[in-house]
Amino acid sequence: MRCLCVLLGRIVGICAGERGHITRKNLHHAFSEKTEQWRRRVYYEACARVVEMALFMPASRYFSASRIDSVLEVDAEVRAAVERYISGDKQGKPFVVMLPHMTMSEAASLLPHYFPGLPQVNVVFRPLNQPAMNAWVEETRSRFGNRQLSRRSGYNDAMAALRRGEGVALLFDQDAAGRGATSLFMGRLASLTDLPGLMALRFDADVHLLLLERTEFWQAKLTLQQLPKCETSTEIAVRAHNLLEAYLKRDDHSAPDWLWLHGRWGHQSGSKKRFNLPEKRMELEQTNTINGEADTPRKTRLWVRMPNWLGDVVMALPLLRAIRKARPDFEITLIGKAAFQPLFDRLDVGDRFIPLPKQGRGYFKAFYQLRHDYPDTYLLFTNSTRSDLEAFLTRCPQRMGMIRPGKKRQLLTKPYYLPADIDETTTHQTAVWEMMLERYGLRAPLDCAPLPREAPSGRPQVAMICGTENAPEKRWPISHWRALIEQLLVAQPEVEVLLFGTPADRAITDQVAEGLPAGSIQNLAGKTNLAEFCDGLKQCNAVICNDTGGMHLANMMGTPVVVVFGPTNPVRTGPIFDAPKHILQPEGCPETGGFAIEGVSAERVLASVLPYVGGAAE
Repeated sequence: MRCLCVLLGRIVGICAGERGHITRKNLHHAFSEKTEQWRRRVYYEACARVVEMALFMPASRYFSASRIDSVLEVDAEVRAAVERYISGDKQGKPFVVMLPHMTMSEAASLLPHYFPGLPQVNVVFRPLNQPAMNAWVEETRSRFGNRQLSRRSGYNDAMAALRRGEGVALLFDQDAAGRGATSLFMGRLASLTDLPGLMALRFDADVHLLLLERTEFWQAKLTLQQLPKCETSTEIAVRAHNLLEAYLKRDDHSAPDWLWLHGRWGHQSGSKKRFNLPEKRMELEQTNTINGEADTPRKTRLWVRMPNWLGDVVMALPLLRAIRKARPDFEITLIGKAAFQPLFDRLDVGDRFIPLPKQGRGYFKAFYQLRHDYPDTYLLFTNSTRSDLEAFLTRCPQRMGMIRPGKKRQLLTKPYYLPADIDETTTHQTAVWEMMLERYGLRAPLDCAPLPREAPSGRPQVAMICGTENAPEKRWPISHWRALIEQLLVAQPEVEVLLFGTPADRAITDQVAEGLPAGSIQNLAGKTNLAEFCDGLKQCNAVICNDTGGMHLANMMGTPVVVVFGPTNPVRTGPIFDAPKHILQPEGCPETGGFAIEGVSAERVLASVLPYVGGAAE
């Protein structure tokens, strides 16, 4: 029979499909420090234990008396504890038994056989939908004297039993969904039933955790741990789960001894509430206090595919802040261009960064190998088939992203369909993304505060970003830049001008700087990495730029920006952080752009920047 359970367990493990993937993910969350080979062994052993658990009840009906006597090992300490309720000082004292889903949980029905005279134990159980099968199960479980109470109608009977000084036993470790308290199990968000605690507190009942620790096939050691006096029902639930976790993490033999295949951690995982926590029955603060944690552990794995353009990355920052605030349990992994890592390191919106692999034959293989990291949710700010395939290859079960009217993204599992009546020309990109996240449950307001910044001191500096990341038509003409610098140095001779840009912008900045006073201008294009670029923008009195990623970066740093727009749309992609900003467009240009950028004069730009150089601006 043991070999049959192992064989059937192997078949279950191989054929489990998505349920098997969820189980392996649960094991990875619980035992991330272990090797994949170790977790794989535990997975198949847990599958075999499920079969063993399922077959024990029908097989036990045919056990001989001696075989029944050999199922449970009961030591003297446990016997002494139980005897107190039979004939000792706790006779007539009500008690609540909390029972987890373990391999040998069905053996709990044998307790009256092992402890003659034990007060009546009333077991609350979930009835089956088939009446005949349910009657057979109920008769089998009660044949030694336990009374079975259906969850559908037996709670009043359970209360009455406690009032009479009897015992009530309940399975406590399943997902309580919306009826339970939002707490933690194994550091992960979970809904815990507080029914055992409510019963215990109402009737001043003792609470015991009953563990049937499997020792051999269809054999177990009975352990009984009394919980300390607790103030709340949530404390009782948390402490019971903590004891269960300690047992499962005790050694290699105990790790598979639980029903890992059930969906224990489904709380707040639905797509429409993924980015918020429930307000009712929220017990994370109490849980952290009980566990001695200052903050909620970050164990729910959210992976975020960041945009490919610097400006879009910065515009997504308020959304990442909102997610971090709304879901403190999220471990946020950012995926993006390797060049952006210095920026993410200083923003404190992610716990981990995965750089995009180099283009080539191994590109998608790298994402397939990430499937063993078991992300829970994958959010895409990108819109490409390539990034959708990246997410698909990780086997993340919940892949979220936006589908615009007329487009298809078949690899997303939980898409957000942008309403056709949303005019993106008059709606900021960040606001469009916010609509998507609100569909996924986000309620936290966006935080558009810039990063902390000290007021510049010493020689005033003005940064100028003369290039753009892509479209040449977004570039203010070189002649305009030169005229601006000349006029600025006349108005404020002490100003130092810093020219920033990529190596590709060097040809432009060389022409801008040619012939201008060397002591008043530094041409840094192509000489700074992203971190140095950020620091340079942050120290300046003001930044003058085209519609480019550096504009968003300076605005995020809190540095005043003067931005020259022409054909592009500042309503859709303008700076969003709460720092001084001036949007300059050609005379007569619509708010949404469309005119040639050379229509903005150097004089208008100078008038906007002078107050910051002279210290007159707020």
